[in-house]
Amino acid sequence: MMAAVNQSRNCSQTKVWQSLRTCLAPKDPDFEFWWQLTGYHLAHMVEAAGYTIERQYEILLFHYSWIIPRLGPAPDTDGRPKWSSLMAHEGSPLEYSWKWNTSDSEPDIRYSWEAFNPSCGGTSDPLNHALSIDYMQHVPEVLPGVDFTWANHFLAEIEHEDRAASNFLHAVEFHRAQPFSLKSYFLPRNVKLLEGGDSTTMEEWYQAITKLSTENASRDAMMNFLTNNSEGQVMVPAVLAMDDVPPSQSRLKLYFTTSHTSFTSLREIMTMGGNIDVPAASIQDVRSLIEAILGLPSDYPEDANMPLADPVGKTWVDSKDLVECFVYFFDIAPGRDKPDVKFYLPTRRYGPDDLTISLRLMDWMTARGRGAHCENYLRMMKAIGEHRGLENGKGIHSYISYQVNRNGEPDIKSYFTPETYHPARFTGNQVMASNKSMPRSC
Repeated sequence: MMAAVNQSRNCSQTKVWQSLRTCLAPKDPDFEFWWQLTGYHLAHMVEAAGYTIERQYEILLFHYSWIIPRLGPAPDTDGRPKWSSLMAHEGSPLEYSWKWNTSDSEPDIRYSWEAFNPSCGGTSDPLNHALSIDYMQHVPEVLPGVDFTWANHFLAEIEHEDRAASNFLHAVEFHRAQPFSLKSYFLPRNVKLLEGGDSTTMEEWYQAITKLSTENASRDAMMNFLTNNSEGQVMVPAVLAMDDVPPSQSRLKLYFTTSHTSFTSLREIMTMGGNIDVPAASIQDVRSLIEAILGLPSDYPEDANMPLADPVGKTWVDSKDLVECFVYFFDIAPGRDKPDVKFYLPTRRYGPDDLTISLRLMDWMTARGRGAHCENYLRMMKAIGEHRGLENGKGIHSYISYQVNRNGEPDIKSYFTPETYHPARFTGNQVMASNKSMPRSC
């Protein structure tokens, strides 16, 4: 039997969510599980971010029509997952994101997701890519500006049946006035994050990337840093991503992890060994964000790795080492001779409970004149965590990211998960099975 979603605590409703519940006919049990869980979350997210009522309906109906049918089977009634995605460390097939407002702009909502075909692994869909390809073929009917040229290029270049396929992931950015934008991601299934990575991954990526363009100064600058800088040499490739727009406008984004989590390492990577002109004030600003979230003293040693925080309970013990790192991406944009570098702090492994993370981040934003939406953010996070309460654990917040903005205020994003398989989401006396025993994907 399929699990029923148990929101359990306050079960607050938004007007748009209440309206849609009265007019959308029930579908199959798998569909209903994902809709009742993630649709409910998304409704709170877009309301908290201040989207117009019309846009809230558009976002939720896009989610209902294009994403929910591709999320695969619901868990069993005891919360045991029938498949486990690498999209989020706790196995959920979605990871949400809140792009914080600046002093004169509004927040933006986005999420990443992974499709799963229960029949994958056979001759008709050996790599679990069929639902993604179907999505790519048909979503331009409602988003005519999307272009999957680069995604198709990498599918052809790096996906082969004689090797472990990549997890093929997607993202949707919900703009307020412009059409929604899409992204594609490749996460190698054979990546060995705990053993220093797979040496073939970067070689395969580089060969595929150079076929797009033999000359690219920004790409070459990144490769020079990874090859010749002591910090770059220990970085492990994790994700290859691109904008789903015409190639002349698209960016490549390469994500890496590193076990070096000191401020010294952070400065070296964000400046690419001094090759990127990052103001000292920006380096100090990102340090202050880390200090605020983790509760570090202002004199925390520059060369010391970050202190670790253990999981609360047993809900993610098996994957805790996967986030014992810092994460960066290199943004290779058209017409630039150097990449931009973005930093991710894995709050699931570092720092306090989810409520304290929320409050500390809100204080940091408010101190910089960007606190207008803080109360909405907290209300949204409490809705996401209704099943257990933010104060009762950690793991909903997955990352806080920081990127220097050429126009002044840095881009700050919060990433958070549905905690789909958390025991508190399921009624009765169940015990969660280890995600290690669950099938990841085909």
